[in-house]
Amino acid sequence: MIGQLATRAGLAQFLRFGLVGVANTATSYLVIWLLHGALGVPAASAIGYAAGVVQSFLLNRFWTFSATRPQGDGRLGGEALRFLAVNLACGGLFTLVNSLAAPHIGLLPATLAGVALVTPLGFILNRFIVFR
Repeated sequence: MIGQLATRAGLAQFLRFGLVGVANTATSYLVIWLLHGALGVPAASAIGYAAGVVQSFLLNRFWTFSATRPQGDGRLGGEALRFLAVNLACGGLFTLVNSLAAPHIGLLPATLAGVALVTPLGFILNRFIVFR
């Protein structure tokens, strides 16, 4: 597993995964910003987050991990369920790290620590479990 990630192709895949994350964050924020006045922040946040997750699944499935997964094998449903499970687990871990660390080191450093932990973990889980 580590050998597969330590190649030029593995690094390129990790960089694509990171770019997808940036795009998802931008999409989520844009949707939240567009909807918060009409729907309120909680509803806009939920819709924005959902838009980012859908975009993440599609970009990761068809761009980030397209070279390492079988094509046209009808596994969309299973991949979607595994993707959802991985994102719930990573989101829970991020929330835990952020919540525990923020009172001690501040919100920004805690958020960065959560991202630093969850990003490589999310990549590995997506690469070897979701889009296998």
